[in-house]
Amino acid sequence: MPAALRLTVAFTVVAALLLTACGGGSGTNSTRPANSADAGRGRPPAGELCQSQIGSFIGSMDSLRRRLAVGVTYEQYIDEVHGVGSTYRDVPVGKLQIDCVGAVGIPSEKAFNRYIEAANDWGDCVSEAGCGSAEIEPVLQQRWRIASHLLSEARQGLRQIEG
Repeated sequence: MPAALRLTVAFTVVAALLLTACGGGSGTNSTRPANSADAGRGRPPAGELCQSQIGSFIGSMDSLRRRLAVGVTYEQYIDEVHGVGSTYRDVPVGKLQIDCVGAVGIPSEKAFNRYIEAANDWGDCVSEAGCGSAEIEPVLQQRWRIASHLLSEARQGLRQIEG
């Protein structure tokens, strides 16, 4: 079972985010901060745009973080991480502005990677004879603590972009 549920990241979003945010697109300067002139032309402010593009992904990890506080089984955790993965795949990577990538995208992706690593560690433990909660709990708690910190960093980055 753990081998079938083993989670992997399909691609490295950090590189994709950085590459796509720095080039390509609609011909506009995506690294220029939004201002009132941009808003007058129909462009939402940078923070609002970032929130609309990556907010669901962050929200799904916030939901996972809250679920961990009350306790989950391995199967529930895997389902939760798969749900986060679904919102991760919906992030429009090629349309993120560079400030959103650096302040929000990178820490949120790092948080997701810690949740994936915890799922892999837990799956390895489930498949090993003699591995129980006493062995895996400290590992999971450490991964989740780091993920929580990174998620808070992403939230702070979003607040900074919003001004």
